[in-house]
Amino acid sequence: MRTIIGTTILGILLNLMACQSNLRVEEKALNVQAYQEHSPTAHHQVALEVLEASKVWINAFNKGNIAGCVEGYANDAILNAIPLGRKKGKEEITNFWQSLIHSGAANLIYTNVKIEVANDSTSFLSADWSMDIGYGKIYQEKWEKKAGKWKLTLDDFEVLEQFKEPKENTTDPIAAHVLLETFIHRSINWIKGFNQQNSASCGAGYTQNAIMNAVPFANLSDKEAIQGFWKGLINNGAKNLIYHNPTFELLTPNTAQLSSNWSMNIGEGKIYQEKWLFQNKEWVLAQDEFEVLKQY
Repeated sequence: MRTIIGTTILGILLNLMACQSNLRVEEKALNVQAYQEHSPTAHHQVALEVLEASKVWINAFNKGNIAGCVEGYANDAILNAIPLGRKKGKEEITNFWQSLIHSGAANLIYTNVKIEVANDSTSFLSADWSMDIGYGKIYQEKWEKKAGKWKLTLDDFEVLEQFKEPKENTTDPIAAHVLLETFIHRSINWIKGFNQQNSASCGAGYTQNAIMNAVPFANLSDKEAIQGFWKGLINNGAKNLIYHNPTFELLTPNTAQLSSNWSMNIGEGKIYQEKWLFQNKEWVLAQDEFEVLKQY
């Protein structure tokens, strides 16, 4: 009987030890840093690639290059032009742009450009647009990477007004793209500075009276205090900052904003808003609102 009881107790203890070991393994798995499947600024690079593809498309249209326009679409793409109708596939899309260009439409300009990176092969672009014949809204250009090239798979836009007479507009057609690119490059450099443990570089990225709300740890309202925050975080071992699924938006020629998921080796969270201003020929952070949702 004692042997049976001893064996039973030993079995229970072994089971408990196994359960505790499994819990430790599960806890360790849960505490692995998120988004390590890609580099810290991989999704910034995706946004830059899509903006480049968009610029190529706009330039093709403005040169009357119908083949170049159609080349930007996937074979099974859908074009939804409100109220002009829906087109599916390259043949119908070719006829649409051919008819528009032959009617005299020209000088396509994008403003207020916004791009969201869903993953390594999918992004969504929206913007206001104008031509010499009218203006409207691009609700969604869905860009997907297929066989190494970015293609439009959905193009959803609306004509809000058609002009009775052609109107001249001397705005650079891709100026908004170029500004957004400089903003994205500035964000990349800020992240690189953090990951190189350079707190001075982080602090230098803010305006003198910047606001930073780091929920739930700090609410700061000047550049010196913000630099101290990043210095303390870096000194305590924080590193490997990764942005995941970012959205970049040009609000005005001098204002842009960014939102994103983020992770470091010590935790992860959400950037609700980085508001950047273009001052003295460089982008600087005026408002930084983010939250730590999980600590490892």
